Amino acid sequence: MVKLHPLVLMVSFLVFVAMLAFPAPSALFISSLLLILLYLRDGGAHVRPALVMLRRMRWFLLSILLIFCWLTPGTPVIQWPGLNDWLPTEEGISNGLLRVVALVLVIASVNLLLRSLSRQELLTAIYFLARPLQLVGVKAETVALRMTLVFDAMGEVQQMVTQSIPEKDHVPRRLDRMGLLASGVLSAVIERAGQAPQEEIVVLVMLERPPLWQWCLPILLWGFFYISGLVWV
Repeated sequence: MVKLHPLVLMVSFLVFVAMLAFPAPSALFISSLLLILLYLRDGGAHVRPALVMLRRMRWFLLSILLIFCWLTPGTPVIQWPGLNDWLPTEEGISNGLLRVVALVLVIASVNLLLRSLSRQELLTAIYFLARPLQLVGVKAETVALRMTLVFDAMGEVQQMVTQSIPEKDHVPRRLDRMGLLASGVLSAVIERAGQAPQEEIVVLVMLERPPLWQWCLPILLWGFFYISGLVWV
């Protein structure tokens, strides 16, 4: 199997996310089929991490749906004299579902990207994409360095959260447990920051350019979204 260059994968991911900013039903349907095929390619090994990410985002997705349902003007779902202004609209439900499905696809694609690239490959792709920012005074090395620190901290924060969860028997009230969890994680982060050693992080840069034919992938992806948005809707 031909391995795609990390930069090509990153650009394809950005095209995928950008095109889902204004989703069309047909594009969402075929994008879902495409992601399903990509997940099945590895025997479904990446499905569980994707479900974990979606579970953590469930309240955000629900809030997006509710905002669209009640704040989008249009025809109420049912005609109820005196309460029409308080009911969700058909347009709101339709637009809200489209946005939620698009966000679910974005989350699934993020998980697939993180599982397909190593940490160094991901940082290399970020470095190359950030190089044009040097024209406005932003150093690509700084962007890659900060992303390195973020990735390093993610695992540590997850471990801090696990260690700071209070036992239900000792703190029966859920609100109190949430408060203790937040304060415990904050204290652990502050302590970790004070004890952090001065480390030198070297950003390795791959000088090899992607094969020219691989750039057909993001171009075809953009063409797919363009055609599906104009023709199939």
